[in-house]
Amino acid sequence: MEVSVLLTTYNHEKYIAQALDSVLMQETDFDCEVVVLEDCSADATQDILRTYQRKYPDKIRLRLAERNQHSNKAFAEEFQASPSPYIAMLDGDDYWTSPRKLQTQVEFLRGHPECALCFHNALRIYEDGSRVPLRHNSAGQKRISVLEDLWERNFIAGSAAMLRKDVLGQFPDWFYDLPYGDWPLYILCAQHGKIGYIDEIFGVYRIHSGGVWSRLDPIKKLESLIAFYQIMNAKLDFRFTPIVESLISARQKELADIRALVKTAQTLLPTEAVVIAMCSPHDEPPQLEDHRVWVFPDERGIPIQRHFASGPAGSAEALWIQSGKVYEFRLYKDKEGTKQSESIASVAVAQNNTPFYTPSSGPPQDKNGAFIQAFPNPVPAETNQGKTTINWSTGDGSNGVIHVTEKSLQAYYPPNGREAIAHLEKLRAQGGEFLIAPRNAFIFFQRYPELEEHLDHRYRIVEDDEMCRIYALRENASEN
Repeated sequence: MEVSVLLTTYNHEKYIAQALDSVLMQETDFDCEVVVLEDCSADATQDILRTYQRKYPDKIRLRLAERNQHSNKAFAEEFQASPSPYIAMLDGDDYWTSPRKLQTQVEFLRGHPECALCFHNALRIYEDGSRVPLRHNSAGQKRISVLEDLWERNFIAGSAAMLRKDVLGQFPDWFYDLPYGDWPLYILCAQHGKIGYIDEIFGVYRIHSGGVWSRLDPIKKLESLIAFYQIMNAKLDFRFTPIVESLISARQKELADIRALVKTAQTLLPTEAVVIAMCSPHDEPPQLEDHRVWVFPDERGIPIQRHFASGPAGSAEALWIQSGKVYEFRLYKDKEGTKQSESIASVAVAQNNTPFYTPSSGPPQDKNGAFIQAFPNPVPAETNQGKTTINWSTGDGSNGVIHVTEKSLQAYYPPNGREAIAHLEKLRAQGGEFLIAPRNAFIFFQRYPELEEHLDHRYRIVEDDEMCRIYALRENASEN
């Protein structure tokens, strides 16, 4: 046995099958096992696990808790009892996207004996659709990191790590009662070797309201970080005090800034107002309890729609399918004597290296025989622009029109100042009442100086202090 996959799960009935399938699809030249640590879920998670275990008895072993443990002890025991030299980890609400994930990481650790662990990039997927999928690790991620880097922040996605089992001896008893175990485990391992990074997306980190960490607002996250630094340093006999004191000081400054910004907004802005917050893709907008908060730029991007083909039936090639985008081909049937048209079928298309999006072949024929299909779908990612063929029929011989909507799944940035202004004004027209620009978002004013000039000339400044600048988008600048 070369790899043991420790999969931890609790109340993951919506996700656990996808997580298990992503492990079972791994293609390796060695044996591996899946040990599922289930913490007495209140939903159907255990039933799903038993079904999988009966189907794959030689691959899956279950450790089902009789009552909720709220402890990392079971994980530590399975880690230490593993017969494998390498341990991979996966949470039940995440999943892997590449069948080469385990093979690639084993080969990396075999070739880098100085590394105690390695990890790969992953995609952060926001289940509510409020933000586009984002790469967990930026282009600046170090190829080789050390313990000091890991203290500063946990840059390893939960689905991404593989550890050498033999770098750890007995787990300390205090590990069992920590609120989460991944970051402390990485720190324990990194005391015995370096941290290697594989710059490929092999997994997905799913962010949803039930996540222990992701459900926290920015203030609670910073409070938790500060507490984590203090607890971990104490557990490690205060050996990292110089590092920790510096980190705590920086986090306390961030916390004070966010609290001041929220207090300013809550005090000055009317209840239920729609607030547009300037926010970069990797930052979180301020959480304002009594206000609706929209993000600028709108991270979901701006869909681009265009005419693709016409006719009662036919076939046409789309030669421009790009990675990181989704293309929705929608078939409309013209209504005779009106300017309206009726949507009767659709199909979504993406490249197969867009791991966070699983295209479908479209709905089956409806009762009137209307359909639209794409082949191949997903599109092979052999070149920058892939090709698919769209086949369609309205089913009754009436005229059909196909429109294709192209949406980028990357963070959206306006290409220039003029477009930035147009984008903001669109949000204003949709109901935005105030624009709040935290000081750390002033990079947008540097990037789009025309935007700042437009705002200063047109709208009243409600507040301009060291924390933020707030514009009233319903009041003229002459009222300043």
